[in-house]
Amino acid sequence: MQNFRITIQESDGRLTEQEAAVHKVLVMGYMGRDIEKVHEHIEELAAIGVAPPETIPVLYPQQIDLLTADQTISVSGSETSGEVEYVVFHDGEDWLLTIGSDHTDRLLEKEDIPKSKAACPKPFITSFWRIRDVESHWDQLVLRSWITDQARRRLYQEHDLTALLPFSELLTKLKEVGYSDVYHTVIFSGTVPTLEGFVYGSKFEYQMFDPVLDRRLNGEYEVVIGG
Repeated sequence: MQNFRITIQESDGRLTEQEAAVHKVLVMGYMGRDIEKVHEHIEELAAIGVAPPETIPVLYPQQIDLLTADQTISVSGSETSGEVEYVVFHDGEDWLLTIGSDHTDRLLEKEDIPKSKAACPKPFITSFWRIRDVESHWDQLVLRSWITDQARRRLYQEHDLTALLPFSELLTKLKEVGYSDVYHTVIFSGTVPTLEGFVYGSKFEYQMFDPVLDRRLNGEYEVVIGG
């Protein structure tokens, strides 16, 4: 179990702080709503030598200590990259929404996808929205990320949540594979397409934008190799 101090941004602008106990961490893969886009992502991975999945979607349980709110992560290799995802969490009373990055070792991914997920920390931010406040305009929420490498900082991902299965269907998929009790579980949703393929940078910034309530969730972290 890990404990985090979290902040909930209420729809009226108020901030509520509380302790959150996380018992499990689950990472979902290939969660695209458009099956053609899912296959595009599979082809994107195949281009770097990653075998296609046997089923869609895929569930990757993670060790609890991989979850981090730190702004610096340490990785063992030079070919790792982040990917912005919506993240849901039930605190025992309510469903909450935030963002995280399923940082992955792309070199190891060619050999063993579960190991590639487990090889890197899973950053997330501890600011949340209540899902009930955004469900009516869920598809209008936008995920973005920026990558900084030796060349420059630039937009890396950008898409609204029509790219991914919605929250209700995510829960249905979890039940189908035996996860009906997901209280105190941090669940990563799967990601949206990159704009230029995988980039291995030194800094990853990620955001969720709510155009209806005009608010943002923002996170960032530095990547240190062998630190």
